[in-house]
Amino acid sequence: MKRLLVGSLVLCMVLGFGSFALAQTGTVSVDQWFANHTLSDPGYDVKLEASARLTGISGEVSITDKLGVAGSFVFGKSDDFKVGDITAPDVYGELSSVNLAVQYQIVPMVKARAGLLTGSYIIDKDDKFQMTGITLGAALDAVVGDGIGVFGEAVYAPIVNAKYDDQELKDSSMMAFEAGGTYSFGEFAVKGGYRYQGYTFKAESVDEKRSSTFSGLFLGVGFHF
Repeated sequence: MKRLLVGSLVLCMVLGFGSFALAQTGTVSVDQWFANHTLSDPGYDVKLEASARLTGISGEVSITDKLGVAGSFVFGKSDDFKVGDITAPDVYGELSSVNLAVQYQIVPMVKARAGLLTGSYIIDKDDKFQMTGITLGAALDAVVGDGIGVFGEAVYAPIVNAKYDDQELKDSSMMAFEAGGTYSFGEFAVKGGYRYQGYTFKAESVDEKRSSTFSGLFLGVGFHF
């Protein structure tokens, strides 16, 4: 709850002040993500899976008719992993990820984005990855009926620098996408859809790699200002 309040406040302040200063418009939304979390690790003979519930905060503000800024913050933790019917105590997946990007409207309803990724991924108290990278992406937002809209977004970070203990896993990467629909009533809206976010952690000089994914449905609310 503390992370949610702090993240919401920071994002609303940044986007809200930017919109006020530039006399432009923007959106902010909060959602609950009901995900399935998987971890593939050379140290395990099988893929580990667990249910996870994460919180997503996102928003964007326009600077001109075509130029704008978008941001997202996702955080949460999975249950302990299970191998068959056996639970691995204190072995889980905890994600905290922030993505800030500049966006440009290529054609109506389609925007290209480029930005920065930072965050962390924790497996247990001894395994923690600190991540930074550059992202490229695109977003779609269209109205298809009275108050009804559809949206989609894809983000790719081809080179992520993930620090783990004393190692720098410079050959790591991240891929994320989501798609869904909205129903608006005035300045407020409800939203829902499907989201995927996956990471690959790999050192340039090592063949083995870890991969982690979160995927599942999300539900939330949004505000237009």
